[in-house]
Amino acid sequence: MKVLHVSPLFFGADGVVGGGERYPLELATAMAQHTPTRLFSFARRPRRERRGALDIVLARPWHYLGGKNVNPLSLAFLPHLLWADVIHCHQVHTVLTDLCVFFGRALGKRVFLTDHAGAGKNYAHRLHTVERATGLLLVSQHNAGGYGRWADKTTIIYGGVDHRRFRPGPAARVRRALYVGRIIPYKAIHHLIEGTRPTTDLRIVGAVYHEQYGEYLRRLAAGRSVTFVPAQPHDALPDEYRAAAVSVLPSVEVDLYGKSYPKSEILGLVLLEAMACATPVVCSAIGGMPELVVDGETGVHVPPGDAAALGAQVERLLDDPALAARLGQQARAHVLAHFTWDRVAQVCLDAYGQV
Repeated sequence: MKVLHVSPLFFGADGVVGGGERYPLELATAMAQHTPTRLFSFARRPRRERRGALDIVLARPWHYLGGKNVNPLSLAFLPHLLWADVIHCHQVHTVLTDLCVFFGRALGKRVFLTDHAGAGKNYAHRLHTVERATGLLLVSQHNAGGYGRWADKTTIIYGGVDHRRFRPGPAARVRRALYVGRIIPYKAIHHLIEGTRPTTDLRIVGAVYHEQYGEYLRRLAAGRSVTFVPAQPHDALPDEYRAAAVSVLPSVEVDLYGKSYPKSEILGLVLLEAMACATPVVCSAIGGMPELVVDGETGVHVPPGDAAALGAQVERLLDDPALAARLGQQARAHVLAHFTWDRVAQVCLDAYGQV
């Protein structure tokens, strides 16, 4: 079975560093261990490369529809549709997915869709994109709630982590709370800064994707023990998690500027990475995050937007290393049992083959 993964954005320095881009790369890499697999995507520098057994093809788009990078325009993917037996499109609401479903189904291919919450101008209603797709492979029950009309062809696949790379380390942990991710308003990093003590060591790791919000955070952090670290190579992230006593994802569905994000966290890969490193997590009880984190066993849920509640739970884990260690050990065991990329790949292969 030859599988083609199609993603509008490639994960990396000349693409985008986000979970929606990393997901198809990690899944395709794991799947390539089981069956011939190719990842087609777009980047500023077109090229073809290998990642282990995975064949990666990167094209330069002619244009971005609506000026959004999630909507590259190009027909360079067409020859790769001919190669594949199964086409797996990442990001449902894009013109690229519309075209892949239209041409893929016309060629008699099986086409599956995964939503990563990205969206741009598309023609899904006119082309009946979701209806014509063979199946939906969605990352959480929360995510599936938006596709109730197609429940009969939906499979929940969740997400994974490379547990061999993300694992506990021998060094002692620092009394530190860690945030890893993009610096954008709906991540609500300001609640972490506001809710914790001024002397508490906070480490904010990630690229600024919203300059106004980045400046706001720096003003808020003045006089506090907050360190801002630029986005790190993915291989450097395990050391960040291993050193921290707790990892935090305080996302909200309405940011401080009043903008709504109903799909702000349909999964949360950084939670799985931290947990795989035996680092307990504190997360907002929204989206798909409560499906990953067992409250009181592998981490803690807090009400979204409640800086005081968030800070109290973070400080509780920082002040009780034994509790943090117990939750962290249980977190890694939970990830190994339920959230590895090999498991996700196998669930997808089973879904491909059932049609």
